[in-house]
Amino acid sequence: MSPRASTEAVPPGTANPPAPPVAKGRLWLGIVAAPLAWAVTGLAGYVIVARSCEHGRDGLHSMAAVRPGVVLTTLAIVMALVSLGALLLSLASWRTLDRSRAPDDHSTRIASSAETPEDAPAAPLSEWTRARFMAFAGVMVSALCGLGILFWSVPPFLLDACNQVR
Repeated sequence: MSPRASTEAVPPGTANPPAPPVAKGRLWLGIVAAPLAWAVTGLAGYVIVARSCEHGRDGLHSMAAVRPGVVLTTLAIVMALVSLGALLLSLASWRTLDRSRAPDDHSTRIASSAETPEDAPAAPLSEWTRARFMAFAGVMVSALCGLGILFWSVPPFLLDACNQVR
């Protein structure tokens, strides 16, 4: 079977259509890295504040961090940089796919000598369409999660985290 979403079998001896110029791992990294960074920021923030603001415990004081807000802000900056990296990676993938010309389904079927109507519209291959969608989704997800990380980092920077817990 052909790697595209088609029910026709490609005759043996014909070449498969070219793959998109962006690796799947790069596309997945662009989609997954920013939400993971946001999740790490949120989960680590809850743990840091809960441990550092307990009564009768040293919490973060034993690790030379007097204020949990400084640790939370540093963590948010690092994770915002991870999200920015995912955004730039997705944007580069999207631009690479936009500059490349995808072979269309019609020319691939003609090259494989499959029967197709001459007036059939030329549809792009599903693998290229999927790659473009994943690159665009990576841009959107990374941008939104990066904004989420930045919005999450503002309260610990301006307010005392321990006063909010009590």
